[in-house]
Amino acid sequence: MDVVDSWSTVAIGVAVLGGITIIILNWVRSTISNRRMYRMMLSCGIDEDTAKHADQLLDIDMGGVRRRCRNCPVPETCDRWLSGEAVPSNNFCPNVWHFTGAVRNTGEQLSYDPEHRPGRRLDL
Repeated sequence: MDVVDSWSTVAIGVAVLGGITIIILNWVRSTISNRRMYRMMLSCGIDEDTAKHADQLLDIDMGGVRRRCRNCPVPETCDRWLSGEAVPSNNFCPNVWHFTGAVRNTGEQLSYDPEHRPGRRLDL
């Protein structure tokens, strides 16, 4: 009976640790993709305040935007583009059309300068 209780305790402990590990990994992945998404919004012409409060200020489905960013098939390309490496445009981003459309809907002039990408800052 003691052996069964010991194994049960070990199994429960392993399950709890596994669950905590999954939660932490998902949190880290979400944090990284949120930073990447914020930087991409800035590079598409969305101002900092609007990017920080995108759920309230942008007329786009931010839940869908976050899902697409978290499930991005090319995060390395995104990181290279945001850091200014030689990737020609940000058309690889599944959210770029939503971001540029949001800028156009605000009536502001969309300006894209590949040499100046405010979203490139790595300290955010």
